Amino acid sequence: MTAMRWPALVLGVLVVLVVLGGLGIAGPVAASPADPPASIIGGTSTTVADFPSVVALTIGNNLCTGTLITPLWVLTAGHCVDPDVVGFDSQDQLTASVQVHFHTVSVLQSAGTVVGAAATFKDPLFNKARLGSNDIGLIKLAKAVTDVVPAAINLDPAMAPVGTVVTLIGYGSTQQSGQGTVGVQFALKNRTSVSCSSLSIGTDTNLLCFSQADNKGTCSGDSGGPSFAVIGGKSLVVGVTSFGDQDCAEFGADTRVDVEQSFLVTHIPELVGCSTDADCSGDRSCFAHSCIAQPFSPSGLGTVCSTAADCESALCAASSQDGKRCSFTCSVSNTASCPDGFDCLQSSGDVGACWPAEGGGCCDVSGGGGPTAMLLGLGVAVMALRRKRG
Repeated sequence: MTAMRWPALVLGVLVVLVVLGGLGIAGPVAASPADPPASIIGGTSTTVADFPSVVALTIGNNLCTGTLITPLWVLTAGHCVDPDVVGFDSQDQLTASVQVHFHTVSVLQSAGTVVGAAATFKDPLFNKARLGSNDIGLIKLAKAVTDVVPAAINLDPAMAPVGTVVTLIGYGSTQQSGQGTVGVQFALKNRTSVSCSSLSIGTDTNLLCFSQADNKGTCSGDSGGPSFAVIGGKSLVVGVTSFGDQDCAEFGADTRVDVEQSFLVTHIPELVGCSTDADCSGDRSCFAHSCIAQPFSPSGLGTVCSTAADCESALCAASSQDGKRCSFTCSVSNTASCPDGFDCLQSSGDVGACWPAEGGGCCDVSGGGGPTAMLLGLGVAVMALRRKRG
């Protein structure tokens, strides 16, 4: 029977932990070279702008990968936040050790922007002795991240059948048996899922399965990382890296996020949320499947604010034209990422902030140098925003 492994990394002494009926220790792993080999295994290196929602997770001495799916929540593997697997006495102790690294693709060279955890959760049905089921977890951040557009997830199993083509992202080892570069983000594109029964590793209901016989795939440290598929023209997380064979040479398996909907929605109900305004109570409206305060109502988008506490979105933005107003982050390339009457003003790459459209809402954004002169404060950072011209 093929030995199984979970990808996890001990950073303190740079050795890989391999799960094989327990935690065993493999040999030393080299730190990142100046010109790292192309891998996740077999992938290509990335830049900070390529996959900003994908983060490195250091949990004590362990390395995993995660994905920001709302401003307050990071998706990862269940075993990455299981105290019994990663060596903590309690869930609270594990939570206190979590560091989530944003804006870095080489965590050993640059920690990036580090955010702590307020809470961690594994699916209560996860069992480390039963690979292939319920290996999913969540990290609730200690503060909202407002300068990264969260990744969307797929909750419809029909949209990710066997044969789905994905891009795998992770910070794990770049060579078989957990060797090579670690702590560097790599992407592996155009991986096609195969029937799990063909690899004898579980069911297609629970997993997305991938052959690694061509020396390409996930390995130690990639645990919890996303597999992205393009569905309906949009890149969605369809799986979370879970396990593979001990040498990272035969197969890899991802927990399907659609089968974990009940667990995810228990903690993040807005992932399914509303369909129309009628699904929302009071004077709230439905936007992007979330019930939000009506724009320009107390705490709503576009409302004058003094601090983040005045805004339902926890983001009070500053404009050089018309002062401070409640806002939230958006994607410049997605015209539907802001409600009607609001534009997504570009700050950096595809990240922007929703702001009343020119000539719309209650706000005057004309004069005083025009919208290109607008400055918006996102958290502690002040970012120059510009309207994207067609």
